[in-house]
Amino acid sequence: MASFGVAYRSGLTLGFGECELRLELDFQLAVSSIGTERGLRHTHTVAIRLTTGRGEGKRGIELKPLIRMRWRQFFSLITMLVALVVGASGASAQDTTTAPPPTPGVAVPGSYVAGVDVSGMDAATALTTVNTAFAQLIVIRIDTRVFKVTSSQVGAVYDTQAAVTDAVTRTAGGNTPVTTTYSETKLQDQIKRVLRLSSDKGSASSWVIRAKPTIKLGKAGSAPDGTVVESQIRMAINQPMLRAQQEVIPRVAVNTSASLAQLGYVIAVSKGERVLRLYAPVDGKAQVVQKFKVAVGAPSFPTPSGRFTIVNMQKNPWWYPPTSTWAKGEQPVPPGPTNPLGTRWMGLDREDVGIHGTPDSSSLGGYASHGCVRMYIPSAEKLYSLVSVGTPVIIF
Repeated sequence: MASFGVAYRSGLTLGFGECELRLELDFQLAVSSIGTERGLRHTHTVAIRLTTGRGEGKRGIELKPLIRMRWRQFFSLITMLVALVVGASGASAQDTTTAPPPTPGVAVPGSYVAGVDVSGMDAATALTTVNTAFAQLIVIRIDTRVFKVTSSQVGAVYDTQAAVTDAVTRTAGGNTPVTTTYSETKLQDQIKRVLRLSSDKGSASSWVIRAKPTIKLGKAGSAPDGTVVESQIRMAINQPMLRAQQEVIPRVAVNTSASLAQLGYVIAVSKGERVLRLYAPVDGKAQVVQKFKVAVGAPSFPTPSGRFTIVNMQKNPWWYPPTSTWAKGEQPVPPGPTNPLGTRWMGLDREDVGIHGTPDSSSLGGYASHGCVRMYIPSAEKLYSLVSVGTPVIIF
């Protein structure tokens, strides 16, 4: 009686944070000779045990019944089983291999800045690529005509450096938007220019913004939809990949009466008189419908002159100290009777300048503010209820 044994052990380690699971597979193959039977020479019995644990003799799975086979078949089985176990162990090790870490300072695959692909680029290359994209002209197509708008024509400023820095330090792909600022008033000027040049005799009624605003009545004919032109320019300012790829805008028949009714209001502020006038279309003409006493900037903090647009409106606003030296050391003031902005804020597209109420009614009629236009609190609330974001403002 003879016996023969083969053993193989394979280990696999899986890591999960600070926890670790270790699985060991022990493969034992035992052979014992049982002699010959009915003329079959050198037949043998094979028993297989598959165990889990750190060593032999632990609980496992025994595969029975015993199998009778010849020596040649027996050694073929050994070879096959050993190959399977070794292969499975190698595959397990391969599956746990992690991807190489990203190269420091280089954007990982799938990285975008405002829709511009910067994958695999270092910071300098990515910045040049993104700046080049934002330098492209904004293209507006109306029927067969093409109109172009530059970033400088809308006063656009792009913080591409911060966005690129974020993109190249990411550990996973994604899109980083670019913080963009632009002049709402200059944007409206470009919209009017495109509409004027692209119209086929037709035009919508519009305000002529001056110290004493007037109305230019619309004319019958066809013209592009101004809201679509505005939407395309706004989107292209923030997303450079759209600048040359937007849809063609058709010209449509102009409804002159509807465009007159949709004009809304215009605010005119006379610094010399310290008076705010609200204009509206009445019977097709510009008329003063409200008049308010105001305070404007002190000589050391003059209220700026020019054309502006309301871009931000808040009820019961907080007051936050501006970056000016006069506000150094000041703390934010919550809504309430001592808030310098009163109960209403109508911010213009000029940093830190707006129209608002004031608890200091004694300052009205004078040059007293740090640049804003102050109103009685009830007057500011009345004006707030009439105007909206987009209302034009002329200060002279």
